[in-house]
Amino acid sequence: MNRRNAAFTLVELMIAMAIVMVVLYASINFFIVSVRQYKVQTKLAETNVEGILGLELFRQDLESMGYGLPWNNLGNYSEKTGNGSVLNDGNGIAPRAVASINGGGGFTVNNSDYLVIKSARVGMSDAAGKWTTLTKAGSVRTWSPASENLANNDYVIVLALGSTDANRRSLVNNTSPYTTYSALSPTSTDFLPVDPYSANIIYGIDNVPPVRPFNRADYYIDNTGVPQRCAPNTGVLVKAVVAHDASGTTPTLLPLLDCVADMQVEYGLDTNADGVLDNTYSDDISVGKTAADIRTQLLEVRVSILAQEGQRDDSYAYPYDNVTVGSAGAGRTFNFTTSGISGFKNYRWKVYNIVVKPKNLAQ
Repeated sequence: MNRRNAAFTLVELMIAMAIVMVVLYASINFFIVSVRQYKVQTKLAETNVEGILGLELFRQDLESMGYGLPWNNLGNYSEKTGNGSVLNDGNGIAPRAVASINGGGGFTVNNSDYLVIKSARVGMSDAAGKWTTLTKAGSVRTWSPASENLANNDYVIVLALGSTDANRRSLVNNTSPYTTYSALSPTSTDFLPVDPYSANIIYGIDNVPPVRPFNRADYYIDNTGVPQRCAPNTGVLVKAVVAHDASGTTPTLLPLLDCVADMQVEYGLDTNADGVLDNTYSDDISVGKTAADIRTQLLEVRVSILAQEGQRDDSYAYPYDNVTVGSAGAGRTFNFTTSGISGFKNYRWKVYNIVVKPKNLAQ
C-alpha cells in the first residue's frame, strides 16, 4: 500500500473513541464524586464552626444564671405574655435563676425542652453584664479598658449586699427599682449605702427603662427561618431575649445552631445538703422550687442538643433508628422513625452536650 494513502480504519477510530469515552466518563464521575464530597465536608466544617460559636455563647449564658439577681425587697414586676409565661415570677417574688418546661409546653419542635435563664448578663444591650460598686460618698469604681465601664445613659439596678438571707442582695429603692448610671451621685441618696464603710453593687441592665430588675432570655427550637439544607421537622436553636416592655415581647431571635431536632435540659441537685449530687438528675425544677431552693440545691446543669451535621448525603446511611439525648433517666430516647424527619438515614446526626456548674447562684 502506498504510504501516502495510509490512514486509520473505521474500526480503529471507533475503538479509540470508545477508549476516550470511557476515560472521560471515569473522569467526570470522579469529578462529580469529588465535588459532592467537597460540599459534604464543607458543610460539616461549617456546622462544626457554627456549633462552636453558638454553643459557646449558650454555655456562657448558662454559667451566668443568677448573675445580678435581687433576692429581697422586690416590688411587683412583669415578665412576658404568651409562650413561656408559665415560667414568670413577679409580684414581689425573687426571680428564679433558671427554669424550664419539660416537653416544651407544645410550642417547640418535636416537644423539645424550653429553657429560661434570668440574669443581668443575658441581655443584648451594651449595658448588660457590666457592673461596679457605689460608696456612701457617691464614688464608683472604674475599670480598664474603659469599654468595661457603664455609660451615663445606661439603666442600672443597685443591690445592697446584706449579711443574712433575709436582707442579702436587697434591691435598693424598690419603688424606683432602676435609674440611669449618671443619677448615682451624692445629690441623690436613694441608692447610696447607709453604712459609710459599706458599698452597694451596681448592675447594668439595658439602654431603655427596664420593667423588671433583671434580664431574661428564653432558649428553644424555633421552626421559622429554617435553612433549606436542614432535614424536615428540624428547627433553629435560638436565644430570645425578653424585651423590657409591658407585654414582655421577644422582638429579636438570635440563632445559635441550625438544623436542631431536640434539646433536653437536666439538673443535678443536692436535695439533702450533703454537698454531693443526688444519684439521679431531674428533668424539671420549675415546679415546687423557689429561687432560694435553686440557689442551695442546684449544683450542675446539663443541656443535650441533637443536631444535623452538614447537609443531606444520599451516599450515607445513618446507622441508628434512635439516639439518647441526655441521660437515660432525665433525658429521652429520640426515635427518628416516629419524629416526622423523613429521609433521616441520609443525614449525619450529632449530640452536643453542655455541662455547667453555676457560678453566680449564691453570691
